[in-house]
Amino acid sequence: MKKHSIILLSIIALSFLSSCSDWLNLKPEDGVIREEFWKTKEQVNSAVIGCYSSLLNGPVEKMFLWGELRGDMVENGIFPINSYTEVLDGEISVSNSIVNWASLYSTINNCNTVLKFAPTVQSVDGTFTDKQLKQYEAEVLTLRAMMYFQLVRSFKDVPLVLEASVSDDQKFSIPKTSGTVILDTLVHDLKIAAANAPIAYNSNAENKNRITSWTAKTLLADIYLWQEKYSDCNALCNEIIGSGKFNLIPIDRKKEYIMSGGVIVDSVYVANESDADNMFVQSYVNGKSIESIFEIPFTNLKTNPFYTILGPTANRLKPKLDIVDGQVFPAPLYTVFSDATDIRGSGCSYRVGVVWKYVGTSRTGAVRAVTEYTTPWIVYKYSDVLLMNAEALNQMGQLKSGTEAQSDYENSIYYMSLVRNARNAVNTFDYRFIPGNVDGKALERAILDERAREFTYEGKRWYDVLRYAKRGNYEGNNLQYLLTLAINSASPQKQQSLVAKYKDPKHNSHYWPIYISEIEANKKLIQNEFYAQ
Repeated sequence: MKKHSIILLSIIALSFLSSCSDWLNLKPEDGVIREEFWKTKEQVNSAVIGCYSSLLNGPVEKMFLWGELRGDMVENGIFPINSYTEVLDGEISVSNSIVNWASLYSTINNCNTVLKFAPTVQSVDGTFTDKQLKQYEAEVLTLRAMMYFQLVRSFKDVPLVLEASVSDDQKFSIPKTSGTVILDTLVHDLKIAAANAPIAYNSNAENKNRITSWTAKTLLADIYLWQEKYSDCNALCNEIIGSGKFNLIPIDRKKEYIMSGGVIVDSVYVANESDADNMFVQSYVNGKSIESIFEIPFTNLKTNPFYTILGPTANRLKPKLDIVDGQVFPAPLYTVFSDATDIRGSGCSYRVGVVWKYVGTSRTGAVRAVTEYTTPWIVYKYSDVLLMNAEALNQMGQLKSGTEAQSDYENSIYYMSLVRNARNAVNTFDYRFIPGNVDGKALERAILDERAREFTYEGKRWYDVLRYAKRGNYEGNNLQYLLTLAINSASPQKQQSLVAKYKDPKHNSHYWPIYISEIEANKKLIQNEFYAQ
């Protein structure tokens, strides 16, 4: 792993963290940091802001690419590049820069630096209280956990670095730590963070763009889901839902009846277009909506990375329409009401050739100018909690039988339905469960499909499918989730090759290789077995 000096480069003071859009030129480099910088609580706050700002310089792009390239909803765009094509084809090499984890470890080191030096400031700044110190520590513990959770889900076992690298002369040669051990460490840290992070700040912007106790709890619930600790996940989700701090953006729906021979045989809902557009604008243009739990904002001074990746005239990737337009987002059951559609589909998540939620100014509006690529990166929103709860309840039900199982299934369907109704999801026959006679595996598939719709192009698809596949150590037919993904995602000439890789009994191909430069720099690192030559 590369060594990182403790340099918080000139940091953007984002509008959510500062009263102006000036640059904070911190310049803390080696001796300057230790001898001049860490003197006041205001400097500690600036260093914490630096941890947030470092997310803009690489981690957000990795979160998108790592979560979507191995999924089944993107394909090569107008100007494909080899590094993307290799991943799309399942031909992932150790020299592919996509697997370079350096930016995430840079954020981790920034967080470690705050944890190392912030406590020393209390000895020189008598106004720096224990409560303030614990808040700042909670923020960076959560950010660090966020980076490590991303790494563990992507690589499985990675170096666990909990000490700051404070000079270029400091050498780190660290072996991998078991992902299981790392996740247990994150659980421990997040319990502390949830107890010490603020319930709320003084502004809505800070509530959405800085770590709150709810952010830490949501991340912890997500980790519990990955660890298959379903009752723990359920308990946290219930706490977040019960807080009343978040809600789904409401839409008005008109019920239309399907008639045959003068008899009502079915019904559909048509969403109010103005409300649908409001959902788009609040979520993907303005940001900081009532749904948002934690999002990473961008500004005109620091735009998001999606112009060259997804832009309408220079994109590297585009929607895989044969999957999203018809499979992920099914057509209305009745053509007579062709506008009875899911508001997350065409005009929201995608248009022909373009991932629209990062590109459009509204559902029906124009494309953004280059300087308007300011869509926030939504890490967690309220629908995530609802669908995590639905998944946890469904898995709890599958461990039971009879009325106890059916009770969990009904609660699971309730939370999933909250999301579906708010998005005017098409009510296909797959979602018409009979009370008291729900099949847990059918509901399991329905929840995964709902997550695909709700989080289209939000960096979650690969991790969702992998979580389903690896459940119970790939028990039963769970691997089929990944095999279906391979068939959906790969080009026809690469399908069988990718299926064969995913069938590998050791399942090493389900994780990334370690980037070659990291192997060369850190002699204690061992390449992931599937990619070792």
